[in-house]
Amino acid sequence: MDDRIVFLDVDGVLNTPDSKSRCGGCIGIDNDKLKLLKEIVEVTGAELVLTSTWKTNWERLPERKHLQDIHADYLDKKFKSVGLIVADKTANCRDGVWFSRGESILAYNEKHKPISFVILDDKSFDFDGCGLTDNFIKLDEKVGLTNERVEQAIKILKKR
Repeated sequence: MDDRIVFLDVDGVLNTPDSKSRCGGCIGIDNDKLKLLKEIVEVTGAELVLTSTWKTNWERLPERKHLQDIHADYLDKKFKSVGLIVADKTANCRDGVWFSRGESILAYNEKHKPISFVILDDKSFDFDGCGLTDNFIKLDEKVGLTNERVEQAIKILKKR
C-alpha cells in the first residue's frame, strides 16, 4: 500500500465544547475544522481512518450505509460537504481480544502497511506505550485542529 493515513478522532479535533454545530443533542462538527482537515488530505493525498467513538455505527461499505445511525449519517454528510470521505475505521477487537486505541492503530498498520501516518487526537491514550508518539499530534480539546497542527501533520505525513 502506498497510502498515507490520518487516524482521526472527532471530538476535540473537529469540534470543541464551544462548537455551535449540533447532531441531535450532541456537539456536531465545525466547518472551519473540516476545511483544515481537507488541507491535510489535499497536500498529502492521505486517507481518513476513524479512531473516534464516532466510528461505532459508521459503515465503510455502501451497501451497509443503511445500518448507520444519525451520527454516522451526519458525519458522512458533513465530510462530503467539503469534498472529504472517510475511507475506513480501526477495529475494536480481533479474535475476541479488545484493542486499546493505540493497539487498534498498530493492528490497522500491520494489515494495511501505510507509508506514513499521523494520529490526530485530543487524548494521549496508550500511544506512547505503543510506540506511536512520533506520529501523534495532541490537540487541545478547547481549540481543536489549527493551522499549526495542520502544518505539523503534513510534515509527518510527507516523511517516508
